[in-house]
Amino acid sequence: MKDIVVAKKYAQALFDEAQVKNELRAAQQGLEEFIRVARLRSSLKQILEHPFIVAEEKKRMIRSTLGEYATPLLERFLYLLVSKRRLDLLFLIALEFQEDVDRFMNVQSLRVRTAFAMSEAQKSELQKKLEAWLKSKVRMDVQVDPQLIGGLIVQTRDYVIDQSLKGQLKQLQQQLTA
Repeated sequence: MKDIVVAKKYAQALFDEAQVKNELRAAQQGLEEFIRVARLRSSLKQILEHPFIVAEEKKRMIRSTLGEYATPLLERFLYLLVSKRRLDLLFLIALEFQEDVDRFMNVQSLRVRTAFAMSEAQKSELQKKLEAWLKSKVRMDVQVDPQLIGGLIVQTRDYVIDQSLKGQLKQLQQQLTA
């Protein structure tokens, strides 16, 4: 719980500063790139946290890891995490930062589970309908879940819409046993 509170504070600070500098998209892309590379090279975190590696070398590693996404703001932010020994919170910070950006840009992140794979046309149609219903842009994470038998489940931050055959059968069972 404490980690989430700390991560929210770091994410909010990065969001506020990126917004002032008009670098929201750059900060978002840079964080994504840094996390992608950190997942591929698990030794990166160990190197950045090593006490005998000098600060300039750590800054150089951060800059090279960010590559084309390097900005002074993001470099300072990541070095701050390293120097305060908070690099372990980076994934939580990135999630919180993404939520702040989504709220600012009026984007809803949705999880959609379907019984069968959807075509691009079906995804596009579903996205249009969800955007009209939610009155905001939508980013969908679509996953196939064969246990649903048929239909889909849409999960937003606030709602769960179960239009699956499994859900309808469960609802019918509850009505019959009541």
